[in-house]
Amino acid sequence: MSETIETERLLLRPWKVNDETEAASLFRYASDPEIGLLCGWPPHTGVEGSMNDIKNILAVENNWAITIKSNGDGPVGSIALKPVSHYTVDPVESDDALRKQYGGYLGDNALELGYWIGRPFWGRGFMHEALNAVLGYAFGALHKDAVWGGHYKENTQSGRVMAKCGMNPVCESNHDYFGLIDEYHDDVFRIITAGKWDLEHEAIKYASGLALKMLEEAE
Repeated sequence: MSETIETERLLLRPWKVNDETEAASLFRYASDPEIGLLCGWPPHTGVEGSMNDIKNILAVENNWAITIKSNGDGPVGSIALKPVSHYTVDPVESDDALRKQYGGYLGDNALELGYWIGRPFWGRGFMHEALNAVLGYAFGALHKDAVWGGHYKENTQSGRVMAKCGMNPVCESNHDYFGLIDEYHDDVFRIITAGKWDLEHEAIKYASGLALKMLEEAE
């Protein structure tokens, strides 16, 4: 069972199995074709199917329901840490330079992100908040060496969220086939290592401490 992660505005919690209210909330947002097709899975077609997906796919370790504290307990999205997929492994392994630089981050010491949030909540910083918290969990609690993320090349919004969290592009792959939706897409793959995460957050802590010191001296 996943641990609950709390942020300023969000509660990332385990999925509730065999719960009709949970399934109805998932269906409300996952039935939007603008969501699933951007993530490689077909839009949900009924509450019963959403309930089955919770039981068989989502209710696993390191897969969280995204809930907004001010919006009640119903899930509005999902975020997960999974084993590194073949979509990521293949372009890295097929390039000598990439394999030399990043090949050490393709095993059990690394994870890969998967996430989405309902369209009414786009553009409000919720996904960045959730992603940042889960990256902190991957490095702080799970002690992983790196986290990967992939997105369709045309899905620039997802790319911007990853970039804001320090995930830099490593490579692209063309004409990848996604069987669940029977579509081909060009993909961008990004990574952040534990070392980079630590450096960036030490810099943030230093800047925050410096600002606080200046404020105290001014009083």
